[in-house]
Amino acid sequence: MKSIGRCEVVQSFVYLGSLIDNSGSCKNEIRRRIQQARVAMTKLTKIWRDHNITKATKMSLVQSLVFFIFL
Repeated sequence: MKSIGRCEVVQSFVYLGSLIDNSGSCKNEIRRRIQQARVAMTKLTKIWRDHNITKATKMSLVQSLVFFIFL
């Protein structure tokens, strides 16, 4: 019979897109999400500066690309 192996004990890991840590606190997860949303906003800088794109379209992009990451 084969042994299954050992499980590694870690301080934190990402599961289904959320950061899980051994303290049970969500502080690090919130910081991580804010940073990811900030990066997404930065990547869209060209779009924010483009005057040919309507505000409504820009708001749709924020809601679908940035808020989705943050929430």
